[in-house]
Amino acid sequence: MALKNTMGIGLSIFAVLILVFGTVGYTAEGQVENLPTPNIDGFVFFSDEAIPGNPVPLLVGAKTTITWDRDDIFVVIADEGKKSQCDGIRSNGGAGLISTSGSQTCQFGDTGYESTGADGSEGMEWKVMSGEYFAGVGTKSGVIPEGTELNIDYEVHFSAGPATYLFTFLLGIGGIGLSRMK
Repeated sequence: MALKNTMGIGLSIFAVLILVFGTVGYTAEGQVENLPTPNIDGFVFFSDEAIPGNPVPLLVGAKTTITWDRDDIFVVIADEGKKSQCDGIRSNGGAGLISTSGSQTCQFGDTGYESTGADGSEGMEWKVMSGEYFAGVGTKSGVIPEGTELNIDYEVHFSAGPATYLFTFLLGIGGIGLSRMK
């Protein structure tokens, strides 16, 4: 009887600790370095290095804040398919980007990005999902000189996801029930 009570209280305490840690979360910081210098006005260039994804979005929520220190660029986050599309256009020297057509493919107004930000001091936020995503940059106007270094800083805040809250709630209820069994 005392063992059931102790185990039940232990499970309930463990559930509360998971809830507290999951709510407070954990923050990790990083940097994407040496992004290619955009040399086509308004066109997006992507890093070859993927931004870390979230392999378990139901268990862990991840929210990324991205900042940069240049005023003449915009930053986007795109999936692997969008990156491949833009890299293909770029390899053709921007062929197909006709300013009179109004096409915004792989430019700032393209709606195919996961997230877009135009102000580096404010940055941008992106809810990280599973899969491979890439940071890309483009110029707002004009061309950045060849060899210019572009670095993007990111901060990822991990917290408990919906399934974690449900699991710990059930674990806590089970612990309370076990502690009250006679």
